[in-house]
Amino acid sequence: MTDVAYRAPSARCRRLREVIEYEIQNVCTTLMSPDRQMPDVDLATVVSLLDDEHVRSILAATSETPLSAAELSERCGVSTSSIYRRLDRLTDAGLVGERTRPRSDGHHETVYVSRLERFELTVHDGELAWDIDRESDDIADQLTNMWGKF
Repeated sequence: MTDVAYRAPSARCRRLREVIEYEIQNVCTTLMSPDRQMPDVDLATVVSLLDDEHVRSILAATSETPLSAAELSERCGVSTSSIYRRLDRLTDAGLVGERTRPRSDGHHETVYVSRLERFELTVHDGELAWDIDRESDDIADQLTNMWGKF
């Protein structure tokens, strides 16, 4: 019979496990809360938001990858306080979502991700109609996306 030596998991493996466990817990607690429905938003609010070039920059940047307020400030060339004001309005309208990103030093930071997928305004036969598509908070979709990153 051959002896097999036990080898403890490396620090990297332990850290990866911690990150995965934390992300699963974060997704589950955030998405399973009872008030996680999309907020109702009116046309004036959406148009007002999209009229701001910095809001459009935030939406474009966060559609590529989740970014912190500091990263958005640097990327968009706007002060961090201005970024936070816009993020508050975008979050209230359900156009941006918040996520938690673990850092290698053991701390965590809030990052933002665009939820806006499509905004359409049509005028036809004297009628004005608009539609907005936002990313859902379906827990299965979130877990699938998270798992795909590992």
